[in-house]
Amino acid sequence: MSSPRLLVGLTVVAACISPISAAAGVRSTTLKVRSSLDGKAVLPHRIHWLGYPVPGSTKVHMEFLIDGALAWHEGSAPYSFADDGGYLVTTWLSPGKHTFTVRATAREDGAVAQHTVTARVLPPTTPPTALAGTWKRTPDLTGHPEFPAGAYELVFEKRWIQDRFPGKFDASTTHANGPGTGSGLIQDSDWDPGPTRFHVQGAVVFRPFDPNLPEGGSWCENYGPGADYTWSVTGDTLALAPVGGKDPCGPRGFIWTGEWTRVG
Repeated sequence: MSSPRLLVGLTVVAACISPISAAAGVRSTTLKVRSSLDGKAVLPHRIHWLGYPVPGSTKVHMEFLIDGALAWHEGSAPYSFADDGGYLVTTWLSPGKHTFTVRATAREDGAVAQHTVTARVLPPTTPPTALAGTWKRTPDLTGHPEFPAGAYELVFEKRWIQDRFPGKFDASTTHANGPGTGSGLIQDSDWDPGPTRFHVQGAVVFRPFDPNLPEGGSWCENYGPGADYTWSVTGDTLALAPVGGKDPCGPRGFIWTGEWTRVG
């Protein structure tokens, strides 16, 4: 079973490649770029977002910008937002129109091409009142030294399910290259709320991963794997359990499964 610390370390290696500056390139009439969002006027809750250089054989550095701000970059095909198989999750964006730009910089000659889609984002689903808010749990970590010890917090809100790991964030150790401590880590998971159960998928990505910041990364992979959970609240106690008895993302299932106490 992979640990979150190891996975965070692997993510850093892939994500810390510095993007090529488009300003240094030359605008090209030959190189073009298309987007998998082409033709979409309204975006769903989650969608795969890929950039396609034209000609397709051109090796590029692909940047993904939302409202002009860099949200992700990818150095090899397939040029996918949030890593291979990852999703653009729109819940963190304000409802209404936004711009989604793919910008390709050719590795051979620095030629630059970009393409923008303007699409509307819908309001995220409001979680049930009984589930919304902050919950705390101190799991028994016997036999699991890969997790930081202490109280974990789980926050259910419209944008995401947010995990707050125990301990103090330290840029030199929390996201250290393989593996980090995980202390003070904050992770945002994509979800679909429901009255007695919910679906959780992967990470909500809104900027390139930065090891100098506590918020970022994913439990297993940015795309998931997904799982369904049942939930019930009695007084100030929340009970969580994966449907079928097992979460295919083992570390997430280990921390989430059990009883949580409301703290906010």
